[in-house]
Amino acid sequence: MTPLAGLAVSTPAPAQAWREVLGSARRALPTQTPAWLGCVCAVDGYEDASRLYQTADGRRLVLPLVRRRAVPPLGIQAGLPVGWGPGGLLSDDGPVRAEDVRMVVEDLTRRRSLATTLLRPDPAAAAVWEAGMPPGVRRRPSMTQTVPLDGGFDQVWRTLFRPDTRTRVRRAERAGVVVERDDTGRLVPVFHELYASSVVRWAGRDGRPLALARWQAARREPERKLRTVAAALGTGCRIYAAFHAGQPVAAIVVLLGSGTAAYWRGAMRAELAGPTCANYLLHRTAIEDAAQAGCTCYLMGESDPGSPLALFKSRFGAVSQHLASYRIEPVPFGALASRARSGVRRLLRLGRVRG
Repeated sequence: MTPLAGLAVSTPAPAQAWREVLGSARRALPTQTPAWLGCVCAVDGYEDASRLYQTADGRRLVLPLVRRRAVPPLGIQAGLPVGWGPGGLLSDDGPVRAEDVRMVVEDLTRRRSLATTLLRPDPAAAAVWEAGMPPGVRRRPSMTQTVPLDGGFDQVWRTLFRPDTRTRVRRAERAGVVVERDDTGRLVPVFHELYASSVVRWAGRDGRPLALARWQAARREPERKLRTVAAALGTGCRIYAAFHAGQPVAAIVVLLGSGTAAYWRGAMRAELAGPTCANYLLHRTAIEDAAQAGCTCYLMGESDPGSPLALFKSRFGAVSQHLASYRIEPVPFGALASRARSGVRRLLRLGRVRG
């Protein structure tokens, strides 16, 4: 299809050009890099469909995208699949603009694909994306939470951490909790030992059969996923594990970018982590490390408003940010399918009433 006037598009985005754009994007997320997209493709069977845009005035933008292998061009492509974090646009000329979003949406709408799904922007750019997004694009609202690191860790500790959070951190230290850091992959087995314990707890909480929960977890979070990320990102992927009396009780995975750190995964033995306040010490340590590395914020990921998880993150001074993920459909198959499912449900209810 003919490209938009004055716009040059390359796909997949050449790695060198992508790295050059990253070099100008001071707040780029760890999940907006070619290395991260390579992990998505290697683990989940996608192929690189990223797009490099060069405008008439010489600006360059990169949009991370993937699509399933061995699927014809009319298939579905995704910003980043579920579980792989936010993506969104990168620009080599300052922050992304609303007109950039409109340009990219128009380009994607003109492409011969059924849909482009899971376009999740950097939370800091959420307002710009919403301003540039046409009204007909489907949206799924969500909330994420971020700890700003302006002023360094001492200021974050004194002014953002809640008093009861500082108390819990000290309680963990007095209890003898020890935190180990690793960016070589050595602690991957420790994380997955704790993750297996979390799966058992989640299954009981949700009322799911344990065998089903373990099967779903093995598909969603295979051990090779974290191993792949740790090997590809090196010092950009850090595992923090908390030990008490020689036993691992909790662990988190933090991704480090040039100016942003992102909490990506967590697991624990609740019966041990709760009494020792191990998770508080883990995040305190990771936030301090991020501030010392020059990061300006510590992303803590999505949460349901008012949930216990959202409350936990707020204790570290995490600010709530409301955003959306977007689905672009040249032909609204998703909406048609949703209406069809609703119609089937209505017919079934009607049948039960008549019966």
